[in-house]
Amino acid sequence: MLAALALLVSLHAAFSAATLGDYPDDGGPALTALLHGDLDAFSHARPAMGDVSLLVRAPFAELAHIGHPTQLAIYRWGVLPCVLSVAALALWLARVARERGSGLVGQAAIVLVALVNPIVGSAIELGHPEELMTASLCIGALVAALRAKPTVTALLLGLALACKQWAVVAIVPVLLALDGGAVRVFAGALATAALATVPEFVGAPLSYVHNQLFLASGQGTAPSTWSWWYPLAPAETQRLVIGGARASLSYRRLPHAIASSLHALIIALDVLVAAIVARTRRLPLRRDDAFALMAIVMLLRCTLDTETMAYYHAALLIDLLAWDALAGERLPLRALSAAAVSYVIFDRLVGAPMASSIAYATATLLALGAFALVLVARGRQLAGTR
Repeated sequence: MLAALALLVSLHAAFSAATLGDYPDDGGPALTALLHGDLDAFSHARPAMGDVSLLVRAPFAELAHIGHPTQLAIYRWGVLPCVLSVAALALWLARVARERGSGLVGQAAIVLVALVNPIVGSAIELGHPEELMTASLCIGALVAALRAKPTVTALLLGLALACKQWAVVAIVPVLLALDGGAVRVFAGALATAALATVPEFVGAPLSYVHNQLFLASGQGTAPSTWSWWYPLAPAETQRLVIGGARASLSYRRLPHAIASSLHALIIALDVLVAAIVARTRRLPLRRDDAFALMAIVMLLRCTLDTETMAYYHAALLIDLLAWDALAGERLPLRALSAAAVSYVIFDRLVGAPMASSIAYATATLLALGAFALVLVARGRQLAGTR
């Protein structure tokens, strides 16, 4: 019943997509090249993502040719496996929750919260369904690590790394949750990622390396409303003449030197936080510590990026959902709370930039404090038992 529910909701989410977002200029050319069997064009497409989601989406997108293969139809079919990856993880989490005593209502809530929220809608509308697949793979790897499944952990983490580049921030939390064999799992993950990247790299190695370096250092200088940098960035006003009428355009912009260093800063902070946790905890990390650390890592990735969008928070929401499931909660209250807050900020306040920015900063700072308190409380408990 839950599988049927997940499938129906996934189909509705994928085929209700009304816009293409960034797809025509990002994943579209690469996917089109795959559909035409043009590996040279695929290798030179340079999408802002890895190959995994494109390779998985291609067979589904081919189904659009059964009818009239418009670009929107191809996009919708390609969205489906990305949403199904979230559905598959949600079903796994529902099964784990059932093992821990959660009832049918709680299991159904896990599936619905995973698939029905503003974050899923944002990823689809803005043309980035690969974010959903990457998020489900990252959190799936953490769940597998906590459940002592090293082979599954290596496979899922490797696929996540080859799905989208930001998955690197999940490496350390996943490895710290393993009960031994972290080096083997890391090596297996790298091997999996390398294998999945072979088609693009072999076709044009220099183009691939250039694209990866650009994505690593490239960062917009105009922070979005939901970035922590938005209220800190200097405001600028540009005078324009449109149709003979004078107009003013106001925006905020960070210095390029700061914006270009943010990806490195995010990774450095994530490693620093993980190192502190590793020194103050008994490894491997247990459930609450592992999910709290992953939540902090994913939250920093969202808040310190200048181009923060609602869909950036997919991994954070799924992390909270997995936390609820493994804790055997009657209802996934952490994830429900996060979904409710995201609805207010990303849907209701979208037309009020400063109000949305203040609400987002307040909510994320409180969340960061709550996750840190979990780690601090756990540290005191462990210190008391020594």
